[in-house]
Amino acid sequence: MQAAPVFRVLGTLQADRDGSSLPLPSRRQRAVLAALLTRAGRPVPADELIEAAWGERLPDHPKAALQTVLSRLRTTLGAELITAEISGYRLNVTADDVDALRFEALRVRAAHAPDAAAAGFLDAALALWRGQAYTEFADRDFASAEAARLNERRAAAVEDYADLSLRAGRATDAIAHLEALQASEPWRDRCVQLLMRALWGSGRATEALQVYDRHRRGLAAEFGLDPAPALQDLQARILRNEPPEAPRPGPQPPRWFAVATPFVGRGTEMAALADAVRSNRLVTVTGIGGVGKTRLVAESLGELAADLTMPVAVVELGAVPAGGVDGAVAATLGVDIRDGTPRTAVSEYLGAGSQLLVIDNCEHVLADARELAGALLRACPQVQIIATSRHRLGLPGEQVLPLDPLLTEAADVPAQRLADSAPVRLFVDRLHRLRPALPVTAETVALSAAVCRRLDGVPLAIELAAAQAAAIGLAPVLDRLGDLDVLADADGGMRAVLDRSWTLLTRSEQELLIRLSVFAAGFDLDAVEHAGGPAAAMRLARLADASLLHVTHEHGQARYRMLAIVRAFAAEQLRARAAAGPARTAHARWIRDLAEAAAADVRAGGAGEPLHRLLEYRADLLAAVRGAMDAGEVELAGSITAALGWCTHWVLDGELLKLARDVACDPRLPATPVAALAEASGAFHAAQLGDLDQAHRLGTRALAIASTPEEQYLALNALGVTCVYRGEHGESARHYRRLLELPGLPAPLRVDAHAALALLACFRSDQPAARQHAEQALAAARQAGPTGAFATYTMGEVRLLEDPAAAVEILELAVSQAEAGRTAQVAEVARIALVSALVRLGRHDEALQVFPDLLHQLRRRGGWPQLWTSLRILAELLEALGRPQDAALLLAAASADPSAPPVTGDDGPRYRDLQRRIVGQIGTDAHQRLADQAALLPRVQVLDQALAALAATARG
Repeated sequence: MQAAPVFRVLGTLQADRDGSSLPLPSRRQRAVLAALLTRAGRPVPADELIEAAWGERLPDHPKAALQTVLSRLRTTLGAELITAEISGYRLNVTADDVDALRFEALRVRAAHAPDAAAAGFLDAALALWRGQAYTEFADRDFASAEAARLNERRAAAVEDYADLSLRAGRATDAIAHLEALQASEPWRDRCVQLLMRALWGSGRATEALQVYDRHRRGLAAEFGLDPAPALQDLQARILRNEPPEAPRPGPQPPRWFAVATPFVGRGTEMAALADAVRSNRLVTVTGIGGVGKTRLVAESLGELAADLTMPVAVVELGAVPAGGVDGAVAATLGVDIRDGTPRTAVSEYLGAGSQLLVIDNCEHVLADARELAGALLRACPQVQIIATSRHRLGLPGEQVLPLDPLLTEAADVPAQRLADSAPVRLFVDRLHRLRPALPVTAETVALSAAVCRRLDGVPLAIELAAAQAAAIGLAPVLDRLGDLDVLADADGGMRAVLDRSWTLLTRSEQELLIRLSVFAAGFDLDAVEHAGGPAAAMRLARLADASLLHVTHEHGQARYRMLAIVRAFAAEQLRARAAAGPARTAHARWIRDLAEAAAADVRAGGAGEPLHRLLEYRADLLAAVRGAMDAGEVELAGSITAALGWCTHWVLDGELLKLARDVACDPRLPATPVAALAEASGAFHAAQLGDLDQAHRLGTRALAIASTPEEQYLALNALGVTCVYRGEHGESARHYRRLLELPGLPAPLRVDAHAALALLACFRSDQPAARQHAEQALAAARQAGPTGAFATYTMGEVRLLEDPAAAVEILELAVSQAEAGRTAQVAEVARIALVSALVRLGRHDEALQVFPDLLHQLRRRGGWPQLWTSLRILAELLEALGRPQDAALLLAAASADPSAPPVTGDDGPRYRDLQRRIVGQIGTDAHQRLADQAALLPRVQVLDQALAALAATARG
């Protein structure tokens, strides 16, 4: 049975199913659906639906015509979704099926939640909005009242969210939301009051008074009114230089290492950690494995984030191999690496802002962690680092915080004191969770205390021992631990504790545990069943109960993670059985199957779900390819990276791009049957990295040995992209025309070829050819799933040459389609084209709303070619808004930086005209000074200047 559609009315009307947009091409169908949605779940009279569809220009047979519209809607949405009743027609939806209903539900939840949770609910509610409610029908009688009601509630939600942000100390977040709201609704007293408070509390009292003055003058001019008494009082308080209300501090830290067991006995250590972090930029928490270093930091992050008022990022290094620390930090921060090294990209990203960075489990990559931490502390003055490691990093200025085991009590202390001690509370809590019926008697407390003493208060050992006690009893556990000196040898001691848990597992549970050790990070039930067979799910609970697996829940699904020390123990057992090689090969083959399923889905025009599943296992994908290469299984590695060559519209991170390129360059690859596909994939990904000479060599070699249409397609596509980046547009067009001649080419692949040819025609201003290929791309895209977004975007680029006003609607649709299909690459280029159209049309306010998120997104993934294109467009906007100096700086920087793409087609004359206008406004000397300054500025500082200019422009 197909899934129910999801309807979006908080913006342009849209219907999705399973992540893909449903076609609603007819305006009458859209109007009838919108009318049904305004009363979702309630009947709408037929006459009202007719009026919505035709207005005053009724057809000859209105009810028959309505039946035709409804029939087509049922075909698209599902026959059972629209039902006829005596009083009209009903759209059968639930609260989860309509974004407006979800918005209302989240607002209600926020109203009854604590501040932190309420802010989360409101943030989620506001994220549902893509524009004004019922955008295209807001002026129609059937939708105007509902649209106005929803828009008002959105404005109130923005104010509520800003109020919560202020109370939590997030004034910058509040200001951004309030300024955007005031720009669209300038007469909202509460918005003005909150914005004044936020600016005042941020030390920007002058700007707060300017907000008041603009509001006062606007009210007087428009309505002949004075500001509300509360606003007048607030202005007076600011003028008297009274201290602003103190906000509650701190951004919220990430949810990390959430476990059910109590956190006990660490109050002193938490205070010591907080004091150390306040006074030092680098604090390293050290101690033996299992002592609770990670848990201490995780439990302290809330207070630390509030105290430091800076964002927090956590990088878990437990599964990261040597040489992979920089890449892991970049992946956690969401920083992509298109050129240079991961360390350079991370330093560039963090250099302009504050950040509390936690790097966990450094001991096995100590040298790499030391080098990265030292580099970041030198290059990023507002970054602070907390590390956890069995060994200190050994850097100047490092504050080491040794973490001892929990303090145990002697056997002769009073029973209540024993029961209240931290180790016993931890042990008994864990035991009671596994054996709820077990009574807690004086004997239980005494035996528990004895076990904790024998384990010297090591928290992980205590939890594992409690799991054993739940299975065999306290006394037998105590007897078996009697000969162990846990702290004498940290590795041996913990191995002994784990060995006791190991002996309590059945043979099949042991087998599953060692097979799961091949996973580099978290995994889900499907992965478990791959590793251990269909019956493996039944054995998972035992492994979790034994504290050998950590379980979390994401989006209603369980995910499992093996603690690093447990993984090391299980890997030892795997090697002891001489099974490590076969197990890792099986793991790599599973990754290959996921990758090939993703590629097949793309070729068939699917929604990209298999690819998103593959990317959930990014760490495993990297480990599988590297492991296969190290083991000499080059064909297996090549088959995985070859599959990635089909995923052209999803943004892969720089580490994956480099891996695909490196496999393609391996001298052993040509002897394998996957050489053509893997080399073509490597060529495409080398082009994305800007390694154009290597891309051309690989693509040419792949094409020379290609013997199947699939191999020829990947090679020609890679060469086509490479030639575009090299400025060889004629050669690129030749490759794409040859590609279209391949036999049996599926529709999604024809879409890309025609779209590429259309864009190439746009570059040379050949509008007839551009339109012809764009129309062919759209024709092929009708059954091509999310690839259709690329065709829509291409038509938008064509229309941008002909009619920018018409292009806006097309590009907005392309963005919507790309977001629905989660094709990030298409969404990015469509947004860039959209903002260009808005600027050319003089729709400056709309362009100002698009730019900040676009620039931040491109900055995060390191998309500098696209950033420079966007900054040139921003220069056009800034010049039009009276900021010619800022525009001159951006244009000069784009001209000077080698990563900026050349200007092509009609853009050349337009930007030359822009430069002449700027020189005419500021003079030749000033223009030259700005050009000299731009040539000296690092590109990240150019971007910061652009963002500052945007913020100043938005403030007026």
